[in-house]
Amino acid sequence: MKRISAYLRLLARCLWVQALAWSGCLRWAERRLRDSGAIVPLTFHRVLDDDSYLRTNSLPGIVIRESTFRELVKYVVDHCESVAFGDATPGRPCQMIRIAFTFDDGWRDNYTTAFPIVRSFKVPATIFVCPGVLGRTTPFWPEHILALLRATRPNGGVNQFMEVIESLKRRTPEQREQYIAELSARTPNPIQASPVDRTLSWDEIVEMDKSGICFGSHTDTHQILTAIPANVAHEEMRHSKAILEQMLGKPCRTFAYPNGNWSPEAQQVVQRVGFTRAVTTQRGIWTSVTDPLAIPRSNVCENNVVGITGRFWPAMFTYNVLWKAWLASRRCRAGLKLENVRVPIAPPAKNESPVGTASSLK
Repeated sequence: MKRISAYLRLLARCLWVQALAWSGCLRWAERRLRDSGAIVPLTFHRVLDDDSYLRTNSLPGIVIRESTFRELVKYVVDHCESVAFGDATPGRPCQMIRIAFTFDDGWRDNYTTAFPIVRSFKVPATIFVCPGVLGRTTPFWPEHILALLRATRPNGGVNQFMEVIESLKRRTPEQREQYIAELSARTPNPIQASPVDRTLSWDEIVEMDKSGICFGSHTDTHQILTAIPANVAHEEMRHSKAILEQMLGKPCRTFAYPNGNWSPEAQQVVQRVGFTRAVTTQRGIWTSVTDPLAIPRSNVCENNVVGITGRFWPAMFTYNVLWKAWLASRRCRAGLKLENVRVPIAPPAKNESPVGTASSLK
């Protein structure tokens, strides 16, 4: 029954996307993006072969199959202009929509699977890494918790597990550790880490850097900045930037907020540390008026770029990535206009320690 329901939802979505394509709405949005000179940054995390796709403990929202990614890259090369995130400047009207490829977290499959593809198509890419967790298996807590949930709740569904993980993103690191300890105590057998859930090594990063892949900071250990004190956030960013500059021998100017969570206070820390561009996971487009320390991106995963056949479908990519990014930018502009007539909200108390308030944007 669940499979039938999922298939019917996918079928309905595909029919809706096809209707938008036939009506010309998708082409109209593409034209608006070109005329505005916007750049559409894409967020990827993991690119996995079919076997690894079945064995990973990463959530579906951060995973794309190797075959799907290859077709997506080919489509972008044929129909768009791929640009380097660190060097691109939005604002000039262009003949093709400009796309920037970015990867978060620094998973090893960025080297084994994604790197050969982007290199063969000569596509510039930026990978945001956490130096403090490089070369580790299951370095991030969501994969650890998903493995525990699968062991303790064998009848649970992915959506249920996603709700648990999203709720934990709003907790402090100490509260998450307590939850993991309690869940581990209820696990009948020790959990074996999946070997596919491993991060890059420095040797792999250096090799990719020499081949033209750019690297930015994603903090040192992937702490959600809106859930930790400002001094801890500062050290997470400072240390990550320093290590990357030391290992690669070049300035590190780009930053990605872990989980996409950011706030004005977090932005101030980003600026003090010395980053000049920072990306969120908030959907939208990058224009000449975009705050350079809050550049939006469109998340890309397997489920939002394939059609009814299970293969990459350009219309679905255009709908979920370009169309929705354009709509989000319209809503953002409308919100800014309304903000101009609102009564200013009082700033947080001086003794407030966290960097803003937590939110879930992934």
